[in-house]
Amino acid sequence: MREQRFPGLSIIVTEDHVSRLIWALQEFGATAVETRDETTLTSAGKGRVVLIAGFADPIVRNRASEELHKEWGGLEITASDVSDDGWSAGWRSFFEPVVLATIQVITPWMNPRESGLTTIVIDPGQAFGTGGHATTRMVLRMLESRAMEGVLPSEMADVGVGSGILSIAAVKLGVEKVLGIDIEEESMNATRENAAANGVEGAVEVYLGTPRDINGEWPLVVANIDLAAFQRHAGDIAEIVAPGGEVLLSGLLVDQLEECVGLWPGFDRGGVLEDDGWAAVSLRRVT
Repeated sequence: MREQRFPGLSIIVTEDHVSRLIWALQEFGATAVETRDETTLTSAGKGRVVLIAGFADPIVRNRASEELHKEWGGLEITASDVSDDGWSAGWRSFFEPVVLATIQVITPWMNPRESGLTTIVIDPGQAFGTGGHATTRMVLRMLESRAMEGVLPSEMADVGVGSGILSIAAVKLGVEKVLGIDIEEESMNATRENAAANGVEGAVEVYLGTPRDINGEWPLVVANIDLAAFQRHAGDIAEIVAPGGEVLLSGLLVDQLEECVGLWPGFDRGGVLEDDGWAAVSLRRVT
């Protein structure tokens, strides 16, 4: 029987960059990432880690390589194929249910973890995530806490929708209308499919674009992206936050928080969450 192989990337990084690179690979469409270091049979040597990322499609793999070269200039990246030693099915084990106080997020191949919670089913496909990463979990917790306090507004904008998890969760928690944007067509399609699968397609609109393409002012804006994107787009995002409205920012390493907050003149800092070395912050527009 012919061995089945899948498009992959091999990346050599230093230990201090592993978490950020795994997150970036997931953002760029990797379906699973294997880590090889000094504790595994093969490694790149002391202080260095090999990340083996598998992709469902070579086009997505090639685009991920281009983006990594663009954003991480010094990386050693090799395009290669991954042998199917269980990868094609085994990557699903990388996803864990996300269980919060009132909601739980699962994939189509999982069973609900808890009864009595609102269940959201997200198929990650090629569009980045099911809520399991710390950056997404923190925004989910922020949305949930506002719903529990009765202060979640009726409308929200979602900058960088990914697989649509934040938009869908917001509607499940009580938001009546969400406008989402993303620069990736895969994200737009995945969000529409996931919204339909969760029965909220009428409340979630999603388009290709950047924050500059969003019209009007919104009482709540969420943006789970990264510091580089905030450096480019903070001004445009700020303009769509209604006076007195709130923006929830995530995708930041803890040591990037202060730099990011400094990009938002006219906003007061609210609560900060930290999870696994990542940070999220709420800011309220005061001018």
